[in-house]
Amino acid sequence: MQSNQEILVEAILNQYEVDQAHLPQGILDEIYAIPSNLVTSNDIINYTKCIGQVLNKTEKTADLLEILDDEVHIIIHKLKFITASDRPKVVVLDGLNPTVINSSNYLQECLTIAGGIPTNNIAEADKVMIINDEELTIAQIPNLLSDSNWYDTNAIKLNQVFLINKEKFGKIPGKNYCLELETLAEILQPKYFFYGLEGTTWIQFQLQ
Repeated sequence: MQSNQEILVEAILNQYEVDQAHLPQGILDEIYAIPSNLVTSNDIINYTKCIGQVLNKTEKTADLLEILDDEVHIIIHKLKFITASDRPKVVVLDGLNPTVINSSNYLQECLTIAGGIPTNNIAEADKVMIINDEELTIAQIPNLLSDSNWYDTNAIKLNQVFLINKEKFGKIPGKNYCLELETLAEILQPKYFFYGLEGTTWIQFQLQ
């Protein structure tokens, strides 16, 4: 089984259109020596840049960095003037049975960029996102969310419960950064963002 770092390296090399099987071992060693504990957009941009420098792909690096930088700044710019009251408090769950709250620094950073306020308090959540690593079915969700911990929350009352169907969503920072930001922005701030991801990357439940 591949480690998260191996998956990340493979994903970035794919962006550079490079097959790591054809790289000299010395180049691979340099790439794997680059710190891969990524949290912020700057971390991901710098990591991508460092790999590009090792590969000596100046033009492609510039293209990839422009894509990353534009993605972040477009979202930040569109949300520049919204107030805290327009930013929903959001809980992200890695599991429902039992309930496992995702509190990773990376995902919380993404939620903030995408227009939300991360919280670990289920009772105050305006929106709930469930990362579907358990292969939950739609039929299971109402039963799992019907206990007393959930019933009176704003998210349940307002039908603001979302299932994210992308494997390892948010688990390997940098692998699918743009897609993850777009998914979160589309869910958190649908008034400002539409990427056409509903029905493929995420779905919304009607619980009431």
